[in-house]
Amino acid sequence: MNWFGKKAQRNEVIGVEFGADGLAFAHIERPATQEPRLLHCEYLAIDPSVNAAELLRSRLVKLGISQVPCNLVLSTNLYQLILGESPKVPAHELAEALRWRIKDLIQFPVADAIIDAFPLPEEGARGGNRLSYAVVAQRSAITDLVSKAKSAHLELAAIDIPELAIRNLARTCCDTQRGVALIQLTKGEGNLQIILDDKIYLLRHFLLPYAGGLRDEIPAEALVLELQRSLDYFERQMRQTPPSQVFIYGQNITSEKITDEIRQGLGVAIDMLNLHSGLQINGDIPEHTFSYCLSALGAALRQDAVGVV
Repeated sequence: MNWFGKKAQRNEVIGVEFGADGLAFAHIERPATQEPRLLHCEYLAIDPSVNAAELLRSRLVKLGISQVPCNLVLSTNLYQLILGESPKVPAHELAEALRWRIKDLIQFPVADAIIDAFPLPEEGARGGNRLSYAVVAQRSAITDLVSKAKSAHLELAAIDIPELAIRNLARTCCDTQRGVALIQLTKGEGNLQIILDDKIYLLRHFLLPYAGGLRDEIPAEALVLELQRSLDYFERQMRQTPPSQVFIYGQNITSEKITDEIRQGLGVAIDMLNLHSGLQINGDIPEHTFSYCLSALGAALRQDAVGVV
């Protein structure tokens, strides 16, 4: 999201996510002629008695990066994504035009809502009707987040949402020109998005009987079925060529959990999301840290100047 219009001028950015049980941050440097470099990436567990902003401020000062521009990413419980037909208005008026369409779909007065929006690509429109996502957050949630950023002495540049943060990550580490599907698995659920030419075409949430533990297996049949439904919809309803690759990531997801049953369930390559394919990564960062920090990392990889696209 870009509820703040400033674009960082430096070649370093920090992405930060304040979660209910911890905070994640990632520090990206963009050398002029090289792949982005991930210099720091950490997840700090917290409990209610800990001041998360002060903890982050102290850690960034210790690392010597407290003055680096920052992009925050909202936790999923702080906003709603509402899909609907796009009003025929200029792009800069889209968010305000959607305000009155979504007023009966949220649990608080629309006057208290902060709204931004991003359209889906025209070529993926159903029946010629272009669709857009309204991103809706309660003003108090955004105010609280901005307050935390100020308390942590962050140079705030923008606020994003996880879906767009992962889009940033995909276009850095995947060949989105051929189309990719990314599936995030957490306890009891999955989130899928299909990206083509760096644009989000499809977002889908589904329930999945995955327990999320280190030794818990991915329910192969259920996952393949949900993925098949999504790809069929993408091909038949949106009239798009199915993505060439599927990448899985999430809570305690390892390569060993992506079994032959999952790989052979569809006629498309399925693998783990590989950050090393598009990033130079500091060798001191433990691999297990990445699963907690992907949204923060995607926020740090943001390059858009305005809007949520």
